[in-house]
Amino acid sequence: MRRYMILLIGFLILFTTSAVSSSPPRLEKVAVSDYQWTGVAISKSGRIFVNYPTWNNHPEFKVAELIDNISVPYPNEEENNKFICVQSIQTDDAGNLWILDPAKLRGQDVDVTGAKLFRINLTTNKMEKAFVFPSLVALPKSYLNDVRIDTKRNFAYITDSGLGGIIVLNLTSGESWRALTNIPEVQANLNTINFKSTGKLTRVSQSDGIELSGDGNTLYFSALGGDRLYAISTAVLRDVALSVSQRQKKIQVLNEKNVPTDGILLKDDKLYMGDLPNETLWVFDLKMKKGQPLAFSEPIRWADSFALAPDGSIYFTTSEINYPLDQRKPYGLYRLVW
Repeated sequence: MRRYMILLIGFLILFTTSAVSSSPPRLEKVAVSDYQWTGVAISKSGRIFVNYPTWNNHPEFKVAELIDNISVPYPNEEENNKFICVQSIQTDDAGNLWILDPAKLRGQDVDVTGAKLFRINLTTNKMEKAFVFPSLVALPKSYLNDVRIDTKRNFAYITDSGLGGIIVLNLTSGESWRALTNIPEVQANLNTINFKSTGKLTRVSQSDGIELSGDGNTLYFSALGGDRLYAISTAVLRDVALSVSQRQKKIQVLNEKNVPTDGILLKDDKLYMGDLPNETLWVFDLKMKKGQPLAFSEPIRWADSFALAPDGSIYFTTSEINYPLDQRKPYGLYRLVW
């Protein structure tokens, strides 16, 4: 089995932070990698998983578990060969790891029958199911980006950052559909993102960040190339009798002056996300209906995906997408600790 070393770093980064709560978090750098990663997932027992999209530089495997300072192909090398381009991973409260493969390589259309959502049992470390997205759901220019799992209702919600859209997958029947598509709310409303360190980025993506409320009744979402934060009832998304325009009328605008972000994570009635242009993190308080940044002593170079750990800490990857390849530092895995 091939193994790739990940350097674990056990120091704290000094920082200052705005008073988002009575006990603001401290920032730790947990690990670094020479390979670009996007997704991170933490199991109920504290196991750490990461994924490497098949973009610029990547190891021979796409999904790994971090074990004793080493990135180990997960669940094994043979199963990794089934993946084409893994974009995100997610654990659930039933003890599974979910792997989202948009099956789209750079400059190519989505691989026919390649776009899948895989389920791995973390107790047996066996792949139990692969849900295939049909060509009318994963369109040729789609890029399935992020996923959230509702184990109570047995549904998955997925964003399409290529064309803009929210896809619903019935995990019981295997049926999937584009619940929101071809509407402004799932597309970028900005032409560029102006990064404080690297300047303007004109290659903006559509709907990207996604998160479920604790009860599974509400889905929060935004476009990476946008500055608006939305919410919609998941019952509306699941109702196959409704048209897209009917669902669109049920979308709530939570914040018209949000920040362009990638991933989103809910903790204690607050949505944590990347503030991409300012290279920091942004917190939106759902009760106060107000957002504000967390300020650190060093830039957060494109906070990508977030994961909540059993101890209440928040892990997130940095993928440095806005930086030229020759200017990228090792990619970081951080966590917020209270």
